[in-house]
Amino acid sequence: MIKVAQLIGSMGVFGAERWILALMSHLDSRRVECCLVNLVDEPGETSAVVQEARKRGLKAFDLYTGGRFNPLAAWRLGKWVRQNGYHILHSHGYKSDFVAFLAAKLCHTKVISTPHGWSKEPDLKLKLYENLDRFLLCYFDCVCPLSSDLESGLIKSGIPKHKIRTILNAVDLDEIKGITPAQKDSDKMVIGYVGQLIARKNLKVLLRAFKEVIKHKKEAVLTLVGDGPLRSELEKQVLTLNLKKNVIFTGYRPDAVSLLKNFTIFVLPSLLEGIPRCLMETMAVGVPVVASDIPGNRTLVEHGKTGLLFPANDAQKLAEAILYLLNHPEEARQITQNARTKIEKKFSAQRMAREYMGLYYTLAG
Repeated sequence: MIKVAQLIGSMGVFGAERWILALMSHLDSRRVECCLVNLVDEPGETSAVVQEARKRGLKAFDLYTGGRFNPLAAWRLGKWVRQNGYHILHSHGYKSDFVAFLAAKLCHTKVISTPHGWSKEPDLKLKLYENLDRFLLCYFDCVCPLSSDLESGLIKSGIPKHKIRTILNAVDLDEIKGITPAQKDSDKMVIGYVGQLIARKNLKVLLRAFKEVIKHKKEAVLTLVGDGPLRSELEKQVLTLNLKKNVIFTGYRPDAVSLLKNFTIFVLPSLLEGIPRCLMETMAVGVPVVASDIPGNRTLVEHGKTGLLFPANDAQKLAEAILYLLNHPEEARQITQNARTKIEKKFSAQRMAREYMGLYYTLAG
C-alpha cells in the first residue's frame, strides 16, 4: 500500500480542488491511501475543501501554517508525514509546492507537483511567486502538467524534461451525471460562464459581445457564476453597457454544476488555460460551448465539431458564434453529442487516476 498526501492551500472549492477530489475518489483504495492536507494561514472553522472531501468519504484535514509562507509549516507537515508513514507528497499550487518541497527534504520522501496553470494577472507579487515556483520545480522528483501547452512552458522554464510527466486533465463523469439541474426561473436563453472573476478569464470581452447578442435576442440572459477581484469592475462595465437587466452575478456557488446544466450556451473567453475543467464539465453535461482560440481550449474544442472557437479578444466574432448556435439548434445538438463522446473517451477521471497510480508506484520503487 502506497500512502500519498495531496497538498493544497485552498480558499474554496474551485477547479483545482475538485480535480484533487476526483483523483482521490478514483484511485484504487486497495493500492493507494490518500489524504488531503489543506494549508490554512489562520486557525478556525474547517475549510470548504476539507468539508467537501469528508462528505465524499475521503480523508482530509486543515494544517495550520502559522502564517503566510511560514517555514514552520514544512516542519509540521514533515512531522506528520513521518508519524503517519506517507511515501509521496503531491502538491498543487505555488504555496503548497514551497511547503511540500521543504517537508520532503526534512522527512526524505518523494515530492511531485501538478501545476494547474499560471496566471495572467497584473500582480507583480504573484508573478514573482510563480517564477520562484517554476525554479523550485526543477528540484522536484516529478512535475505533472495537465496539458502539452503547460509542458512546453515548463521545459522553457528550465525544468529537466526527464522529470516531466504529462497527465491530461480529466473530469469526474459519475459526479456530474448525478447532479440535479437547478430550478430555472424562466425559459429564457441563458448564456453562462462558471469560474473565477479574474483578468485572465477575459470576461470584459464577453460583456461586450453580449451587448451585441441582445440586439438580436432581447430575451437572452448572461449568468456569471463565481467571484473574484474583478467583480466590482465587471459590475461597473455592466452599468456602462446598460446591461443591468440582462446580466446576473451569482457569486461563488458550491452547486455551480447544477446551474451549468441549465445554460443554453457556455462561454469561456480566457486568454490562458491548461485544459479547462469547466469546459470538460460543460461538454460532459451536454451544453454547447464557445471558447477562445487558445492552446488549452483547442485541446477540447474542435471548431464546428465539439464546439465553436473565436479569436481571443474579438467581441464581434464571439457574438457571432453565440448567435450562430442560438439560430441553429440542430447543429448545436450535434456538436453537443460529439463533445460528450470526446470527454467520455479521453478525459475521464478513471483514466487519469490509473496514470497517477502508475506514477506513484514508479516513484515509490
